[in-house]
Amino acid sequence: MSQPVLEVHDLSVVFETFEGRYSALNNIDVTINPSEVIGLVGESGCGKSTLALAVMGLLPRSHAKIPSGSITFKGKNLLSYTDKEMEQVRGTDISMIFQEPLTSLDPLFTIGDQLSETIQIKLQRSGQSVGWNSRKVKAEVLDWMKRVGLADPQSAMERYPHEFSGGMRQRVMIAMALAAEPKLMLADEPTSALDVTTQVQILRLVKSLVSQVKASVLFISHDLAVVAQIADRVAVMYAGMIVEEASVNEIFENPLHPYTNALLASFPKEKEVKKTKLTSIPGTVPNLTRIPPGCPFHPRCSFVKDVCSTTRPELRETSAGHRVACVLYDKP
Repeated sequence: MSQPVLEVHDLSVVFETFEGRYSALNNIDVTINPSEVIGLVGESGCGKSTLALAVMGLLPRSHAKIPSGSITFKGKNLLSYTDKEMEQVRGTDISMIFQEPLTSLDPLFTIGDQLSETIQIKLQRSGQSVGWNSRKVKAEVLDWMKRVGLADPQSAMERYPHEFSGGMRQRVMIAMALAAEPKLMLADEPTSALDVTTQVQILRLVKSLVSQVKASVLFISHDLAVVAQIADRVAVMYAGMIVEEASVNEIFENPLHPYTNALLASFPKEKEVKKTKLTSIPGTVPNLTRIPPGCPFHPRCSFVKDVCSTTRPELRETSAGHRVACVLYDKP
């Protein structure tokens, strides 16, 4: 069996804040195999983006600490890398698409210049001596702009980020993320700010291009319906912990954790939009400076038992490829 592209093992991340110690991630385990798309879902504030920033080495060192765990990429622990070594990984071996492209693109440079820089670095690291304005780089810039569906790519090269719509800017970000032909791409809610029609177009585009460059993907979203369109496997997060993981079909057809069931019940089924009565999850995600003892979901759970308030369940395999952290599935 081929080596995983990414293995996150027992990872914990804490932030020191004025309110106290903020436990953003607690003993996270995630494995991403070659050419696999993993969907990471959960409500806002559950730690999804923190995991992506930890992998990229972008956590603020002034108040973020990693007390335990490892992040193994291509057989090496990224947590042992120096800043200079991580700079060699970011944007080439590992790329990222952020939620809001307007804050990720430099407003002072044209789209063509920004994409040229990505391609130039890729070519230089492969041993080719090229300048950002070389014919080879320009040709590849045009090719990528066509591949992401930008109209009139020659003209688009000379335009600035503010001259594009949100959907077009996101296409540029996708081109920048994949032009380097990374082994791993992290996508942090890349469609959440887009209208539904554009969202579908972007998802199809990502899926097609990822397949072409053979990249593995960690796709972050709060929307299970979005993840269903692109992911092979799904990991469900709650309060900084993964509470369930399975194939995308298994998650939708046989969800086990009460939180996963509650998420699925909160959005309409296909062709039943007018007939389905949606339910909300009672309560709110706990403050991560005061995570409840035991299972963090127990204050909101419809199946709560006495043991849930005292014992934190481990993520256990209930069937091949399906893991869940819930006492309902603990073997006696």
